[in-house]
Amino acid sequence: MSTPSREQAEQLAQKYLKDTLRHCQQVGGIMEYFAKELGQDSNYWYIAGLLHDIDRDYVQKDSGKHLKQEFDTIMDEINAPTELRDDMKSHGYRLSGVPVGDSLIRKYLISVDELSGFLHAYSLMRPTKFEGMERSGIKKRLKDKTFAAGVDREHVMNCETYLGIPVDTFAMQVVQAMKTL
Repeated sequence: MSTPSREQAEQLAQKYLKDTLRHCQQVGGIMEYFAKELGQDSNYWYIAGLLHDIDRDYVQKDSGKHLKQEFDTIMDEINAPTELRDDMKSHGYRLSGVPVGDSLIRKYLISVDELSGFLHAYSLMRPTKFEGMERSGIKKRLKDKTFAAGVDREHVMNCETYLGIPVDTFAMQVVQAMKTL
């Protein structure tokens, strides 16, 4: 099986994502940015980022179903290969059982996912959005547990665990990527 086309992935996202669409589009764009920086397949990384939460809105009332049967049923619509599905499922390894392992795409996806949501929330309160966003402001907001309270701070730190990059350094890399979206 081959990787679905970008157009197929985008149509699937439009079909299944409502509340989560912006987040998934951002993660897709950030993943594409990092793929280009790292000399990886940018189309594949974009699709993995875009569709990583494809079932999220569908199973919203039962998050224990996330990345399980409904995910595979949706991915069957575009004949997504097992490797792509597993790359996406790894970001929720606690639910899916698919490990992150040594895969570069999986390490980036799990590192970008929650951090991008946090940075998006921070950008919304700034008049210049991502322009001029600095490490010190990001660190201050991360310490403030009332700011973007729904963002799992432990998951924001995934870049340190999986990539060995300090969160403030990686956050600035993600900000660079988000400026291009």
